[in-house]
Amino acid sequence: MKKRLIYIGLFFWLLFFSQFAKAESISFDTSHLVKDQTEISHSLENSDLYKNRITNHLSVGLMKGFLMPHHEDMQHMYAHIQGLQLQYLSSDLTWPNNKNSNENNIQYSQRLGFVLSAIELGTNISGKAYSGGLLISSDLISNRGKEINWRSSLKFALGLGYLTQSYDAVVNRENRAIGSHINGYMQLGLDIEKKVYKNSMVFLEFGLAHFSNACWKFPNLGVNLPYLQIGIGYPINLYPSSKKLDKKKILNQQLSILPWRKSVSIRLGKKEIDLDDNREFMNGVVEFTLENWISKKSNFRYSVSYFHDRTYQFNKFKKMPNYSFAGTSEFAVSAGYETRFGSWGIITDFGIYLYKPDFKKKTAYYEGIGCSYVINSNYKAVVRLKANKTIADFAEFGLTYLFN
Repeated sequence: MKKRLIYIGLFFWLLFFSQFAKAESISFDTSHLVKDQTEISHSLENSDLYKNRITNHLSVGLMKGFLMPHHEDMQHMYAHIQGLQLQYLSSDLTWPNNKNSNENNIQYSQRLGFVLSAIELGTNISGKAYSGGLLISSDLISNRGKEINWRSSLKFALGLGYLTQSYDAVVNRENRAIGSHINGYMQLGLDIEKKVYKNSMVFLEFGLAHFSNACWKFPNLGVNLPYLQIGIGYPINLYPSSKKLDKKKILNQQLSILPWRKSVSIRLGKKEIDLDDNREFMNGVVEFTLENWISKKSNFRYSVSYFHDRTYQFNKFKKMPNYSFAGTSEFAVSAGYETRFGSWGIITDFGIYLYKPDFKKKTAYYEGIGCSYVINSNYKAVVRLKANKTIADFAEFGLTYLFN
């Protein structure tokens, strides 16, 4: 199971994309006015759609599961876990193109929100885990019509976590899973919801939560938590305001006015590769990307990348040799997909190395998964995990500049 969560996440995003492809038309016409969408909002506020199709919920759930010892150094860490999780999901509406469209054409299949959790990991070695992040839900069956009585969906979360216990050579040598308190957090879930009373709902969710520091600090075997969650949700924030619609329309115009956009990204990340020799290395990437916007919410990405990685020159307990550009450089090409929910986006990439100092180290390809946040029409903040055959390489933090 070591970091296979990344592959599962990529597979889920293929399923998400199939949902988006059905829901979105491949069009870049920005001539529709914001006031048309606002008129639609006002006209539907008192309709059955408004009363029955409430899908924005704040929910709380009880989690039960176990810590999966996926490595021989973790066998003694097996334990039952329990915790509480708070989820908020808000509908990402797909609006009809004009005010004469039937209200049943409005789709509520994709939702965006956040997740917060507190989990007891069952032993003093593992301690407790706290996490928070961006949560995205995509319905397995598209919901149309006036009322949603039940729904099934795939959920995917990206964020940060804090583990109260990490590896320490003096006080906690038995925790060989995680070497840092701060970690990345991912969660995958299959969710079934049922409306019970006045748009309140109960839900059952099967999933897997994952904590890892992406080789920021050794050791980094990762913590995998299969879980079952039962909870209840309550409707809030029933309908988008005119101000929210205006902001969303402006953002769509800024990002989707051209089918192709060029961007340059610079990202950095720290890396350790050995527990006994814990020297730290600063890695980096410079990436040129062509974004092909197939809709106002998603684009295909085609990139050429340069990676700086001095760990190729690392020999345990030996002095580092003189810097060599050829001995620390990787060149690669990649293709990927980005889905955007308002200002937030989820990125998945698959790359192939064209050159690296030692082809025996790492695999011939790499995977990337991360999130982006639109600062304005020219800048995006990006956080991405780069991995080689599901084994974390390093976490990248940086900015992307988009050319007009």
